Amino acid sequence: MIDRTIFTHQTSPCAFQLTQAINMQHIDFTITQSTIDNGRLYFDTTHTHFFPSDAMGGRGAQEHALNTVRIEADGAVNDTDLRVSSAIRISPRKSFKKWLASVNAASGSKGRLHRVSERHYRLEFLG
Repeated sequence: MIDRTIFTHQTSPCAFQLTQAINMQHIDFTITQSTIDNGRLYFDTTHTHFFPSDAMGGRGAQEHALNTVRIEADGAVNDTDLRVSSAIRISPRKSFKKWLASVNAASGSKGRLHRVSERHYRLEFLG
């Protein structure tokens, strides 16, 4: 009998990465000066599978995704899609400038995005 889990992971690295992303409960990110200036949170594209695929839109203002996710930030609730900002990063379309100011974020600070449920996330400032 073949253990299909092992077989899938050995023959399909992409499937293995998808399984890992589904099982992840949070991702960490670094706050940059661009994050502070623009109010945008930036996540590495390696974390694309951390979000529902139908919540991913394009970079352009008219390239919204079909659905949104909810991101809580210190009690504020933001329903937003995510956009592919570049080949190396993705970001929520909504601004998080108020949250960044409320935590006194500085360039080089760290943040964590927790998955509460499939479409619900919560921000944490790590400092």
